[in-house]
Amino acid sequence: MITVPTEMIETTLQNHQPIPIALVSRPGIMQQSLRSALAACPGIAVVGSFGDGLTALRQVAKLGPGLLVIDSNLLDEEVEGLIAAVKAEQPTIGCLVIVRSSHQQARMSASGADAVVLRDVSPQQLQAELARLARRREILQPEQRLCDEQP
Repeated sequence: MITVPTEMIETTLQNHQPIPIALVSRPGIMQQSLRSALAACPGIAVVGSFGDGLTALRQVAKLGPGLLVIDSNLLDEEVEGLIAAVKAEQPTIGCLVIVRSSHQQARMSASGADAVVLRDVSPQQLQAELARLARRREILQPEQRLCDEQP
């Protein structure tokens, strides 16, 4: 389970809008943990949580998140289809997939995910990867930091 560190470095997002993130994960403890970890991070706004790829795809068009965080507790084929559809319909949205194994990591990378991390990643590493992806997607400016990301 991912937990948010109690000590977080202040973000420099004072004059900027938070990064809108949508979470796709089957309902349950993992979805709740991921949502809590993301919501507790300054500079991030969780705009929705969805339990399946089809619902997420419908809502992504309405909500316009900058990043999509997808948990691998969905079927691999469902994750691959979601990534392909998002990339076809809204290619500016970054897709980060959280996986259980290195085999899944390779498969999701090959499917077009912008970033893939193992489920046992630390909260700091997850936040750093989100910041890297946001910068790559030009959602976050170079001088901005998320949570406890080092300058």
